[in-house]
Amino acid sequence: MKDSALTKNRQGVRTGEQTRAGLDTFAKGTITVMGGISALIGIWAAICFIGGIMSAGGPVELAYSWFRAVSGL
Repeated sequence: MKDSALTKNRQGVRTGEQTRAGLDTFAKGTITVMGGISALIGIWAAICFIGGIMSAGGPVELAYSWFRAVSGL
């Protein structure tokens, strides 16, 4: 009777280890995907900022135009 209880316990521990390993793999994959999407958004923002500077005629003109748009002048 003790042997069967030990066997069931060992199988339960092994099942828990497999489930935990699967969740760890899923978590790592999710973190990787979120990091990649964040990087793409950051690159897109930098490209938009550079495009704004170029179309405004420089960083000073961009700041001046932004101030005028925000203040309504």
